[in-house]
Amino acid sequence: MAQKENPSFEFPNQVSPRYVESLLLQLRHNQGYSRAQFTGLLHSSGLDVKGNGIALCNMLTWSLVGLGKIEKRGTGYFKKNIFWLTELGKQLVDTYSTNSELFYDLIHFIFYSTYRRSGDIRRGRFWLYASVCDRLWQEAPALTDKSALTNRLQIEIRVAFPGYEPSFSEQAVGGVFSWLQTLVPPFLSKQGTQLFSARRSYCTPQLFHLATTLIYTTVEGLQYGASLAVNERHIEAICKACLLHTEHFWNMADLTQMTVNGYEMRRGQWGTSIAKAHRPGLHYRISQTKKLRKILVSLEAKNERHPGSPHP
Repeated sequence: MAQKENPSFEFPNQVSPRYVESLLLQLRHNQGYSRAQFTGLLHSSGLDVKGNGIALCNMLTWSLVGLGKIEKRGTGYFKKNIFWLTELGKQLVDTYSTNSELFYDLIHFIFYSTYRRSGDIRRGRFWLYASVCDRLWQEAPALTDKSALTNRLQIEIRVAFPGYEPSFSEQAVGGVFSWLQTLVPPFLSKQGTQLFSARRSYCTPQLFHLATTLIYTTVEGLQYGASLAVNERHIEAICKACLLHTEHFWNMADLTQMTVNGYEMRRGQWGTSIAKAHRPGLHYRISQTKKLRKILVSLEAKNERHPGSPHP
């Protein structure tokens, strides 16, 4: 009997906000990059790093979440990986210069939702990203204990994936932390020598919209036009995805309704429902661009692609 391939659950700490400006933002659409060229970009930015490992981790991670694709070029022993930005990757890179706060909210959503949208074991490292976020959100406000968190999640992952031998290091958990510090407002912030978690008071309406769509289509399996009767479970799930405090849920829902056409709140005698009136084709009322609409359309379509996907 063929042995199951044991996928990686290690979220690489080499994929870090530290390398966004020096690496990801330097990439051009319709241009292929080898690992050596990735390393050259790091060095040309003044980073004194051994870039091969960093280059490979970033190439693979960005391709796994749909921001790029990897092609093999050459023959025999001379084959090499060439990385290309996808259209989604290009649109996200372009967003950074005009709205870095939104850029990091979107990166967070992509990492948080990739495994949950796909149920693809090859993307198991993003199970770890989402699980770190959920556990920290559950315990916030609190000082973080990376070692204890790692131990708890190692128990949980063995239950979630019994057919495999999943493992990850404490460094992989720490790799998630750096992205949560970059958000505005941050979910993790320095308190002396430790990191302190605090649920956010707001996020971008685009992140809130995507988090709602994740629950609406992927978890609940609703069709566009149907109403989602919002309950405490939905509020918690959406707030976890946004790292938002539950007391700010309805304020964010109101703001999102003002911002996103087709995002409708229906208040009635028996409670409040949220409905999404149509398939992706978003038009924003407040200072939104065609480029940004394309990003949200692409991400929302990915939410739809795997309704009911398992997410242990």
